[in-house]
Amino acid sequence: MNVPSKDIVHRTALLGVHDGTHPTLEAALHAHADTGVVIVAGSQSGLHVAYQAALCTAIATAVRAFGNTTVVADGDGVMTAGPHRGRTVADVVAAEGGTLATNLRDVPAHWPVVLLGTPLPALSLSLSTRAVVLHVGWNRWTASVRPAAGTAAGADTQEEDVSDAGNVLAALCAAALGVHEAFGAVQARPGSDVGHRPISLNLWSPAGEGNEGPPLTHVPAAWWLIGLGHLGQANAWALSWLPYPSPSGVSILLQDVDKAVDANHSTGMLTPRQPAQVRKTRLVAACLDALGFDTHIVEQRLQQNTRVPPNDTHVALLGVDNLPTRRMISAVGWRLAIDAGLGAGPADFNAIQLRRFPAARPSDQVTAWADPPADSVVLPRNHAFDDLSRRDACGAVQLAGTAVGAAFVGVIAACLAVAEATRQLLGGRSLDVLSLHLGTADLDVAPATRESCPIAVRLTTS
Repeated sequence: MNVPSKDIVHRTALLGVHDGTHPTLEAALHAHADTGVVIVAGSQSGLHVAYQAALCTAIATAVRAFGNTTVVADGDGVMTAGPHRGRTVADVVAAEGGTLATNLRDVPAHWPVVLLGTPLPALSLSLSTRAVVLHVGWNRWTASVRPAAGTAAGADTQEEDVSDAGNVLAALCAAALGVHEAFGAVQARPGSDVGHRPISLNLWSPAGEGNEGPPLTHVPAAWWLIGLGHLGQANAWALSWLPYPSPSGVSILLQDVDKAVDANHSTGMLTPRQPAQVRKTRLVAACLDALGFDTHIVEQRLQQNTRVPPNDTHVALLGVDNLPTRRMISAVGWRLAIDAGLGAGPADFNAIQLRRFPAARPSDQVTAWADPPADSVVLPRNHAFDDLSRRDACGAVQLAGTAVGAAFVGVIAACLAVAEATRQLLGGRSLDVLSLHLGTADLDVAPATRESCPIAVRLTTS
C-alpha cells in the first residue's frame, strides 16, 4: 500500500506518527478519528458578541483537532457577528461538522468537556461526574482556563468571568486555549499537566505584570495579511470578529499564491472540508466580503522590490513558513509588521513566536532567520516511519518534512498578533519579541525598542 499524499493527511493526526505514539500511519489516523470533545455552552446574557466569538471558535477549533465534537447548547441563538453571522447555533454546529446535543447522557464519559461560562443548573450534576471539565473564561484582556470543581484535578470552585468588557480578542483566545487544554488531556503526555492545570494569558500584559488594561476601543484601520494558511486564516478569523462600526472602510489586503488542499481543513479556520483546490485568497476574501470589509487580493509572492508608499497605513501580519520572505519584512517599509511563527514538530507544535518590526535590528539581520543548512529531511526513528519507508520511501520523506499543527494554536497566535498591533493605540507597551510554549506555559518577551503607531478606527462597543 502506497503512502497517502501529504495533501490529504490530517495535520493534527500526523502528530501520532511523528512522535511514535502509533505503529503505523493508519493506526494514528484511526486513533485520531476515535477522539472526542464536548463543548458546553453555559449561561450567558443575550449571546453577546464576545460569547459568540468564544463559542464559534471553540466549535471550529475542536472540530479540526478531534475526530468527534459534540456541542451541548441551545441551538436557537443567532450569530450577529463573525464568519457565521446570521446562522443559528445549530447551523454553526452543522456547518463545522459537529453534533448538537441537549445533554451529556450519550456522550462518552472519557471525553473532556470545555465549558464556556457558568453551567446551566440542569447540567451541573452531569458535569460533576466527568473526568475532565475545563472552565473557560475571559475578562478584559485576560483569557483563562481552569479545571472545574469536582474533576480529577480537584481545582477550586472559583467561577470565571465571561464579561464582554468590550474585548472580543480575549474571548477568542480563551476558547482556543480551552480546546488546547482538552487536546492535551487526551494526549496525556508523560510528565505533562496540560488539561489538569489553571492557565491564563493576558493579551495586554503577556509578561504578567498584572495590568488588566483598558477597554478595547480602537484597533488598526487597515491590514495586510501575507500567507493565508494556518496562521493567515487564524488572523482573518480574529479580524472578522472585531466590531468595526463600518467594515467597508477597513482595508484588508490578502496575499498568497497557494490553492487549498484537503489537509488544510485541519489547521485552516476558513478552509472547508474538501475545498476543491480553490485559492486561499478567494476563501478568505469570500468570508470577509460577506461581512462588508474592503478586501484586495494579491496572488503572487512578496518580491524583493516590493515597497509600500509613504502614506500606506496597513499593518502587516505575516504567517509564512519560509525565511526569505521573513528577511524581506523591513525592506518593504510597513509602518508596523508582525511576523508569527509556530513550531512544526510533536514537541513544539504548540510553540509560538512573534517578532515586531521596526525593531532593534532589521529583519535581514535576525540571527535565527539566517539560511539554514541544506540538509535533507531526517526521518524520525520510530515504527510508523519505518513502515512508511518500506512502503514508499519518497512518500515517507514528504510526510517527515510536513509540519504538524492544530488550529487552536493558530488562533492563539492571531490573538497575540492583533493585540500587539493594538496595544500602543490604547497607551500600552509594545514587544519586539514574544516567545510562548503553550505546553509548558513558558513565556519570554523583549520590550520594543522603537514605536510605530498605526492609524486607528474606533470600535462599536457595548
